[in-house]
Amino acid sequence: MTGLAEAWLLAFILAASLGAGALAVLASGILLRERWVEPLLSPLSAAARAMPVLIPLALPLVLMAGDLYPWAGQPRGLAVLAAGAAILSLWAVLGRLLPRPSRTRWRAGLSLLLIALSAAIGFEDWALSRDLRWAGSLNGIGMLAGGAAASLALAVLAHGPPQDAEARTGLERALLTLGIAVLWFLFVAFLTVWAADLPAEAAWYLRRSEGAWFWLKTGLALPALLGAIALSVLPQWRPWRMRAACALLVVQHGAIVLWSVRPDVALAPGGTRGGTSPLLDAIVIAAMALVLVLAGRLAGRREARPV
Repeated sequence: MTGLAEAWLLAFILAASLGAGALAVLASGILLRERWVEPLLSPLSAAARAMPVLIPLALPLVLMAGDLYPWAGQPRGLAVLAAGAAILSLWAVLGRLLPRPSRTRWRAGLSLLLIALSAAIGFEDWALSRDLRWAGSLNGIGMLAGGAAASLALAVLAHGPPQDAEARTGLERALLTLGIAVLWFLFVAFLTVWAADLPAEAAWYLRRSEGAWFWLKTGLALPALLGAIALSVLPQWRPWRMRAACALLVVQHGAIVLWSVRPDVALAPGGTRGGTSPLLDAIVIAAMALVLVLAGRLAGRREARPV
């Protein structure tokens, strides 16, 4: 059961971060009136419309919370579950509102604010709360930034770069900005812990500086992120360069989520009763991705159907 619980948690956080990231990208693009929103509206809207499916996908985590979180069964657990339900419900509503043709800048601005605040709370609770000494940081909002970069990158990979020169230039700026934002959140969160000499937070980083976790970040996540930024610095990207930068942004986000979530297995109540399985991880992630893709397409067809 522990292996399934850990695989489900990893897949859910990946899905939630990409979905919330797509909402943030869509809201910011509408707010700033970016030309690249229209060419990429189809994949971004599909991701937004799939957000209600996160609610039933979260139910197994509630049932398996006793294997995943030390606070399960405590008074704090009720508050976390209530907050999680409210956050997922909010995202489900925004996932229906933002893709509508009647979208406005004020709605997009308010949505972006709500997404940022709720994601900061949600990802701290879901991904980082297994260490009871962890006091909270920028990691939650950093996970949203990574999800935004990866979701925009996936939209480009699925649809292709825009043909319009102005839209393509704006998209280049957006990808570069998101890549730098991800790097900034990673660096500032670590620098804050190092400068303040916080023992509990330092222990969190120490668990991730040992063995395979060290190499996952320094050998895969950081090189992928820096590579994406390096490819993004020069303007007027060729299509291959945009696709390469987008692929690297997707890789770094997956690696960072794994690096953030999985080292805390030993702190979970069920951590001593079984191990994790990369094969099971891949199966659960693929199954959850398939469900979300189908849900997004089905919701899009329903909204496009004439009344």
